[in-house]
Amino acid sequence: DMLAPSLTAHADLTRHHIAVAVDGPLGTADHGTALAAACLPLPRTYGLLVNLSGVTTLTQTGLEALRHIADTAVRSGHRVAFVCTDLMLRSELVLADLDTLAPVLPTEDDAMPLVGWAA
Repeated sequence: DMLAPSLTAHADLTRHHIAVAVDGPLGTADHGTALAAACLPLPRTYGLLVNLSGVTTLTQTGLEALRHIADTAVRSGHRVAFVCTDLMLRSELVLADLDTLAPVLPTEDDAMPLVGWAA
C-alpha cells in the first residue's frame, strides 16, 4: 500500500485563493479523495492553486482526481491553476490533458495572477 501524501493547505486572505501543496504519492482513490477534501468546496470568491511539485508518484487514478477537482471548481465559477516545478511531471500532466481544464505552470508566481485577485 502506498504511503499517503502530505497535504498542506493555506488560505491567502489577501489574494483570495486557497493554495494546496501535495508532497508524496498521488496514486490511489483515497489520495484523490483526501486532496479533493482539502481543495473543495472553495469560498465563493476564491481561486485554487494546487502545487504538485512535491508529487513522487502519479497514477492514472491520481490524474483523474486532479481532473475531477479542476472540473468541479471551474464549473462552480472558480479559477484554478496547477503548479509543477518538475519538467517531466509537468509534461506528464499536459500529455494527460490536465491543461485543458486549468493551466499547468512552472512556478507559483506564474499562477498567482490567474487564481487570485491582487489586493
